[in-house]
Amino acid sequence: MCSASIRGVAVTVTPRAVEVLRRALEAGRMDPAQIGIRIGTARGLRGEEVRTGFADAPEPDEKTLEISGIRLFVPGTLAERNATIDVADEHDRIVVR
Repeated sequence: MCSASIRGVAVTVTPRAVEVLRRALEAGRMDPAQIGIRIGTARGLRGEEVRTGFADAPEPDEKTLEISGIRLFVPGTLAERNATIDVADEHDRIVVR
Protein backbone atom coordinates (compact mmCIF):
# COMPACT_ATOMS: atom_id res chain seq x y z
CA MET A 1 0.00 0.00 0.00
CA CYS A 2 1.12 3.53 -0.73
CA SER A 3 0.05 6.22 1.68
CA ALA A 4 0.32 9.98 1.63
CA SER A 5 -0.36 12.37 4.45
CA ILE A 6 -2.16 15.65 4.04
CA ARG A 7 -1.69 17.64 7.23
CA GLY A 8 -1.97 14.52 9.36
CA VAL A 9 -4.77 12.88 7.36
CA ALA A 10 -3.84 9.75 5.41
CA VAL A 11 -5.05 8.66 1.99
CA THR A 12 -4.08 5.18 0.87
CA VAL A 13 -3.58 4.22 -2.77
CA THR A 14 -3.21 0.54 -3.52
CA PRO A 15 -0.39 -0.66 -5.81
CA ARG A 16 -3.01 -1.80 -8.37
CA ALA A 17 -4.52 1.69 -8.40
CA VAL A 18 -1.10 3.27 -8.91
CA GLU A 19 -0.53 0.97 -11.89
CA VAL A 20 -3.94 1.75 -13.45
CA LEU A 21 -3.37 5.50 -12.97
CA ARG A 22 0.13 5.25 -14.46
CA ARG A 23 -1.28 3.42 -17.50
CA ALA A 24 -3.91 6.16 -17.91
CA LEU A 25 -1.18 8.80 -18.03
CA GLU A 26 0.79 6.75 -20.56
CA ALA A 27 -2.26 6.07 -22.74
CA GLY A 28 -3.10 9.77 -22.74
CA ARG A 29 0.54 10.63 -23.49
CA MET A 30 0.57 12.87 -20.42
CA ASP A 31 3.78 13.95 -18.71
CA PRO A 32 3.36 13.19 -14.98
CA ALA A 33 5.75 16.05 -14.18
CA GLN A 34 3.19 18.48 -15.65
CA ILE A 35 -0.19 16.75 -15.43
CA GLY A 36 -1.97 15.18 -12.48
CA ILE A 37 -5.03 13.01 -12.18
CA ARG A 38 -8.16 14.42 -10.56
CA ILE A 39 -10.15 11.88 -8.56
CA GLY A 40 -13.65 12.95 -7.69
CA THR A 41 -16.83 11.32 -6.51
CA ALA A 42 -20.47 11.87 -7.30
CA ARG A 43 -23.75 10.24 -6.24
CA GLY A 44 -24.93 7.82 -8.89
CA LEU A 45 -27.54 5.13 -9.29
CA ARG A 46 -25.21 2.60 -7.65
CA GLY A 47 -24.09 4.84 -4.81
CA GLU A 48 -20.85 6.78 -4.88
CA GLU A 49 -19.24 6.80 -8.33
CA VAL A 50 -15.63 7.77 -8.95
CA ARG A 51 -14.70 10.08 -11.78
CA THR A 52 -11.16 10.66 -12.97
CA GLY A 53 -9.62 13.13 -15.37
CA PHE A 54 -6.39 14.91 -16.19
CA ALA A 55 -5.63 18.33 -14.73
CA ASP A 56 -2.62 20.62 -14.48
CA ALA A 57 -3.53 22.06 -11.07
CA PRO A 58 -5.84 21.30 -8.16
CA GLU A 59 -9.16 23.05 -7.62
CA PRO A 60 -9.38 25.24 -4.47
CA ASP A 61 -11.12 22.48 -2.47
CA GLU A 62 -8.69 19.73 -3.53
CA LYS A 63 -5.55 18.37 -1.89
CA THR A 64 -2.50 17.28 -3.87
CA LEU A 65 -0.94 13.87 -3.25
CA GLU A 66 2.37 12.67 -4.70
CA ILE A 67 2.46 8.88 -4.91
CA SER A 68 5.03 6.88 -6.88
CA GLY A 69 5.72 9.77 -9.25
CA ILE A 70 2.03 10.51 -9.88
CA ARG A 71 0.22 13.64 -8.70
CA LEU A 72 -3.36 13.10 -7.58
CA PHE A 73 -5.84 15.87 -6.89
CA VAL A 74 -8.44 14.66 -4.40
CA PRO A 75 -11.33 16.50 -2.74
CA GLY A 76 -10.68 17.45 0.87
CA THR A 77 -13.66 15.30 1.88
CA LEU A 78 -11.85 12.14 0.71
CA ALA A 79 -8.75 13.13 2.63
CA GLU A 80 -10.77 13.81 5.77
CA ARG A 81 -12.34 10.35 5.75
CA ASN A 82 -8.98 8.56 5.32
CA ALA A 83 -10.10 7.12 1.99
CA THR A 84 -8.47 4.26 0.13
CA ILE A 85 -8.16 4.55 -3.64
CA ASP A 86 -8.30 1.08 -5.15
CA VAL A 87 -9.31 -0.81 -8.30
CA ALA A 88 -12.49 -2.83 -8.81
CA ASP A 89 -11.94 -6.25 -10.32
CA GLU A 90 -14.30 -5.38 -13.15
CA HIS A 91 -12.54 -3.51 -15.97
CA ASP A 92 -9.74 -2.05 -13.79
CA ARG A 93 -12.09 0.71 -12.63
CA ILE A 94 -10.84 3.11 -9.92
CA VAL A 95 -12.93 2.99 -6.73
CA VAL A 96 -12.78 4.83 -3.42
CA ARG A 97 -13.42 3.03 -0.16
